[in-house]
Amino acid sequence: MKRILYFAFILMIILPVYILCADDPEAFSNGNEQTVNEGSVNVSNIMAPEDNTAANGSAQASQGAGGDTYKNAMTNSSKTGIEQKQQGTGVTANETVATPTPIPTSEAMFQSNEVNIEQKAKTKQEIEKDVQDLYKEGKKYYDIEDYEGAAEIWSRIIENYPTAKTLFTVRYSLANAYEYSRQYDKAIVQYQKVLAENPKSEAAVESNYRLAGCYAKLDKYPYSIEIYKDMIGRGPAKSEVIRAYFSLAQIYMKQEKFKRAEIIYKNLVKYFSNTPTEIQGRFQLAQLYAQTNRFRSSVKEYKLIMFKYRDTEWAPLAAIHIGDTYKLAGDYKSAKDAYNQVVYQFYKYEQYTQQAEERIKSLKDARALAERNSNNYEDNVKGADTIGGGLQSGY
Repeated sequence: MKRILYFAFILMIILPVYILCADDPEAFSNGNEQTVNEGSVNVSNIMAPEDNTAANGSAQASQGAGGDTYKNAMTNSSKTGIEQKQQGTGVTANETVATPTPIPTSEAMFQSNEVNIEQKAKTKQEIEKDVQDLYKEGKKYYDIEDYEGAAEIWSRIIENYPTAKTLFTVRYSLANAYEYSRQYDKAIVQYQKVLAENPKSEAAVESNYRLAGCYAKLDKYPYSIEIYKDMIGRGPAKSEVIRAYFSLAQIYMKQEKFKRAEIIYKNLVKYFSNTPTEIQGRFQLAQLYAQTNRFRSSVKEYKLIMFKYRDTEWAPLAAIHIGDTYKLAGDYKSAKDAYNQVVYQFYKYEQYTQQAEERIKSLKDARALAERNSNNYEDNVKGADTIGGGLQSGY
């Protein structure tokens, strides 16, 4: 009995061990494995097409590896999508269509950004080209003084291409087109935007003058005066200050504030003597005197110009203005003498002699018309006296 129990105990120990070891692969070769011949493997079919050159260069080095050549080939084939089958004593390789390797998410993100940057750069170039083409098209209309046509094209640029690099230039040109087409309200809006975008540019300085001019044309004189005084107060270049002074005096003339305008012109003549500013100031001052019926003072200013600048074109121009002043005063004889002086003294200036001759002719017509009106007036007075006398006697 003890023997039976002892045998059963041994059997219970050995049986599980046998079962566990029965499915394990053999640790060592049993002599039945197949040897791969070196000539039976086509390396060019196993390697990827771009790696063929490297494979051909290393073929001799791999011939001594024997079974390792087959293992390396199988490893490479798993990377290139090529299937290999063992047939008989050799190995054949069948090429299949390789599946593209997916791009990692991180790399795809960077690739997408690069593409977007290129597309954006291309888009910007296209935008700038479109803007240039449209601007040139508008300039054609502007050059033939079709300011409304130019404004229509340039306004489309502002609306459709708000990020264009040349938008500042387009906006300034658009403001000019609006001003010259007498759309002053629209011009004011664009000039203000030009000043806001780049207040230190040359275009902004000119926009300031034009903005004030647009306000003046709309009879909004306080706005114009404020702009001119601001430019004078900030003290920019001397030429800009002089221009602002003349513009401010013109506003005072429109407002019939003649005394203020007269002070400005006299100061310009005083502080800018022997310069074009003095000449312009004297002409403006003489016109102011004529407009306020101070004809002698007006003629005096013109004679000063004739004397001081007698060797320039200012002299015959001043002489013509003397004739105009006498005509305005009703002194036709003195007016004719002034025009004749231009014809005989300044004959070298053909332009002014022709103007003087035309004025002499128109002066004769004006004198005849004045005499006719005077005769009609006297006849009307005599007729009125006769009628009045009859009424009195009848009464």
